[in-house]
Amino acid sequence: MLLAAAVMTGLAGTAGHAALAHDAPPPGEGCGGGWGGHHHGHHILSLRGITLTAAQHKKLAALMHGPHPDFRADMEQEHTLRTQLRTVLSTPGTVDQASLTSIEQQLDALRQKREARHLEMEVKIHDILTPEQLAQIKDRQDKIDALHEQLHALMAPPAPQK
Repeated sequence: MLLAAAVMTGLAGTAGHAALAHDAPPPGEGCGGGWGGHHHGHHILSLRGITLTAAQHKKLAALMHGPHPDFRADMEQEHTLRTQLRTVLSTPGTVDQASLTSIEQQLDALRQKREARHLEMEVKIHDILTPEQLAQIKDRQDKIDALHEQLHALMAPPAPQK
């Protein structure tokens, strides 16, 4: 069970994270000359192991290093909302459900805004790739998903015996 958990953790760290162009090494390094760097957040496309052309590298660099919205204001607002949640939940007496609902809606709106920005970036990355590269990404992810399913099956509790 521990071995299966360790394998699952390793897979989650390499594949479940599925980063954008930041996953693959920069040109001349590693397999296929991908893209280097680090990005926080969840990404759908992973360019790990995908060979990119010089033109693709240039487009990705422009995309990654181009203008981006300032996330600090959103992060500060999220922190403020979480503090408000803590205050509502730590106040003695009846919990103010209306306040909780309002705070939750504001947090959801921030999450949706963040996800929309990430998806917009994913679409831009998609548009830089060739159909063959997209097929490679899909094939690799299908294999990873199959491995996850096998691990889940191995880790599932045995059916009760009658």
